[in-house]
Amino acid sequence: MEIYPFLPASLGFRFIYAHLDRKSVILELTPIAAEAACPACGQLSNRIHSRYYRILRDLPCMGIPVKLKLQVRRFFCDMPTCPKRTFAERIAAATAYARKTHRLTETLRRIGFAIGGEAGSRLSVHLGITTSGDTLLRLIHSTPVVTPTTVYVLGVDDWAWRKGQRYGTLLCDLEQHRLLDLLPERSAETLATWLIDHPCVNIISRDRGGYYAQGAKLGAPQALQVADRFHLLCNLRETLVRILDRHSRLIREVAHSVNTSQTPLLQPDYSNESPSHTNNNAKEASRFRRFEQYSQVIGLRKLGTSVRQIALQAGLNRGTVQRYLHAGQFPERAARQYRRQIDSFINYLRRRWEEGCHNAVQLTQELTKLGFVGSYYMVRRCVADWRTENSVSRSESQFIIGNYKPLQRLSPSRVAWLLVKKPEVLSAEEENFLEVLYQQCPKVKQAYELAQKFIQIVHKREYSLLNNWILQTHQPDVPHELRVFAGGLQRDFEAVKAALSFEWNNGQLEGQISRLKLIKRQMYGRAGFELLRRRVLNTG
Repeated sequence: MEIYPFLPASLGFRFIYAHLDRKSVILELTPIAAEAACPACGQLSNRIHSRYYRILRDLPCMGIPVKLKLQVRRFFCDMPTCPKRTFAERIAAATAYARKTHRLTETLRRIGFAIGGEAGSRLSVHLGITTSGDTLLRLIHSTPVVTPTTVYVLGVDDWAWRKGQRYGTLLCDLEQHRLLDLLPERSAETLATWLIDHPCVNIISRDRGGYYAQGAKLGAPQALQVADRFHLLCNLRETLVRILDRHSRLIREVAHSVNTSQTPLLQPDYSNESPSHTNNNAKEASRFRRFEQYSQVIGLRKLGTSVRQIALQAGLNRGTVQRYLHAGQFPERAARQYRRQIDSFINYLRRRWEEGCHNAVQLTQELTKLGFVGSYYMVRRCVADWRTENSVSRSESQFIIGNYKPLQRLSPSRVAWLLVKKPEVLSAEEENFLEVLYQQCPKVKQAYELAQKFIQIVHKREYSLLNNWILQTHQPDVPHELRVFAGGLQRDFEAVKAALSFEWNNGQLEGQISRLKLIKRQMYGRAGFELLRRRVLNTG
């Protein structure tokens, strides 16, 4: 009888019969070879001692579990010096004590690496494989992690266990586009230890963190350090945010004056809408809590307390403490502005209301013909204020004059994005806002001009102009934050110069970090570092 075609020829068994029940398919097999080799001494033997059966689980067929019932023989070993008197013949489909075939084990291993233990167990049930999450995790832990020993261009970046509290380090081979290793800490010592074990590194692309600069210097003094250009621009935007934090009140005043000074068509402005009583109380409570934190930070700073100790005592992130200290006044939050589905039809609705049509049902039907996809209740809520006694004054206060879209939530962070944008992509409203802001605060205008010059230097790789730009920031009327930023560039000048001279950057690592975040969140944060490292490296 021929070997069953469902089985690989390397299995070494002959098909006898198949038994099908409601739960599985059982294939009985018998060995083909007439003799077997002793695993201890290698001597061939054809003297059979006994027979027994082993049942191995195999890959399912059409969602039905498949089991292999293998007849296994034990042989006498006739070699006098061999410690074994009898031995069982080897099964190519499984290891000595396995209850699964190699290909089923490999499939389960891939499922575990792809989606983890419990999720992999649930998926396996739908595929016709019964297994537990613990089994998948054991397969992951039993798989060796092979890390390359030769790497010439190394990319280094951090990843967050928990943002603002605990970080690790990700290493990538920028030439081969492959992930190298995952380190549990973000420290100079950890990176230096890894680099000592990999002495072939010639170029290190990194972010602006001082720990990576120090670690690269200690572990690979021969390597050229390259500052990542993306992080250079991120540092510039963060500097602009700190500058604008000191002018948050001016930003709101300028935005309000720009919004209320436009001309022709009526457009809705929700900045003056009074929120519900409950919502207003929640906002006031939140603002009072932030103001108390701000007052505590300022008070501790006046006593000479360090930023680290202030953060510990106030329960705040050090970045928040530094932002409060640089603001000069309590940084108010910009009011969030929302747009509704009915806003596009507000002019038509207003005109029909003034013509005398006050029936919300009829107005809804007319708007539906014009393309409105909202409900009757949206229209009723919109015209509800117009029915009150002061409908004229109140409704007029909800509209601003101007054929433009009102500026949305202009916080210091949002304005910083406007300052680093290309001037040609700014809208007319944003350009108008920036012009008024420059007139009211010349320091912001100077910061904008210097920021745009630095962006051009980075984009065009004109490192010859970098020294001149740094000298411009030393002028007395330049904001202090920009001088601090320029001082950091001077201390890291060789790495910044290399960033403007070479093509290497950390773009690959940003993609790898996004994949790492996905895997980490699939594990719900309950697994240890070693499991995370194995999953990230073996699927990378």
